[in-house]
Amino acid sequence: MNSIPRHQGKPILYLDQNILDVFVKSGFGEFGCNLMDNYKIVYSDETLKEIKRSIGYENKFLAVLKELEAYHLEVVVEQPGFLITDQATITDRDVFQAFEEYCQSQIEYENVERAMQQWLLKFSGGRVGDTISDIHGEHLEAFSQLMDGMLNNAEEFPLEISGQIAEYSKVMAEQFEVSLKQSEELMEVNIVDSKSWNGIKEFREALNIGPKELNNIKPPRVLEQIWKVYRDLKIYNNQRMEFEDFFQLKENSIHPDRPYYKHQKITGIYNFLNTLGYYPDSNIHKEKRFVAAMSDNSHAAMASFCHLLLSRDNSFVKKVQAAYEHLNIPTIVKLVVIENV
Repeated sequence: MNSIPRHQGKPILYLDQNILDVFVKSGFGEFGCNLMDNYKIVYSDETLKEIKRSIGYENKFLAVLKELEAYHLEVVVEQPGFLITDQATITDRDVFQAFEEYCQSQIEYENVERAMQQWLLKFSGGRVGDTISDIHGEHLEAFSQLMDGMLNNAEEFPLEISGQIAEYSKVMAEQFEVSLKQSEELMEVNIVDSKSWNGIKEFREALNIGPKELNNIKPPRVLEQIWKVYRDLKIYNNQRMEFEDFFQLKENSIHPDRPYYKHQKITGIYNFLNTLGYYPDSNIHKEKRFVAAMSDNSHAAMASFCHLLLSRDNSFVKKVQAAYEHLNIPTIVKLVVIENV
């Protein structure tokens, strides 16, 4: 594999999945050929994840990426500690091999990832009929399976190290269970009926603000304009909340002790804009649409390392442009309109 410096040669182009979908269904045409001639095209692990979900079409998508001579884009992770950085690299490698390696690497983590997303799906109005307790039970089960996998792999290490891994796994499992129980108790205080709960709907109804009001906001300074809409409301005014508190940009909510990079802030902004109702993704109470929205979020973060991002989804483009503008990310985001597709 040959590692390519980020800004060497042609501008770097990130394609949303809906552009690749056009190439799979209709071929490259003049549009696709122009992209190949003028840009270094990249894909991410999120692209591979979406391809994995396109059951029956995997090889067609991979063939398209191969013909595009696309490079693999990855965020640099420092060892030890698996610390995420604010740097990314692109690598020239066989996309079929990259896909196979991605699928193998995700075997142990897919259940945990899906379980963790179920809380957000519930908040979005999905999982009607299931309680918060039901979802937390799935979290525990998936986490236990992950810990079991760690213990099985630990058998390959010397006895002293495998013993440390076993003890660490036990402590993690206990802490995770306590944390879930505490969060469940806290949520149930404020949720009358968790079986039919729709957090996004309740939030918008309580403030009486949603897409109808927010979608009239025009650039520039979209986030600042949105903040002006909310800042004088009693619920926020009484808390003396500031702009960065509102958009949760001050610190990494998962790891407050670690740096909070721009590509991570993009995911927070994108999710919150969806919750507020600024060009929101549609029907995210349905799991298929919810999963697609989560992928869009990841694409937005990864594309921030590139020169240009293309998409056919207007709502996606609007949210990404708003996030990039506030964070001073120079990546150009363009809506592509392709007729007769």
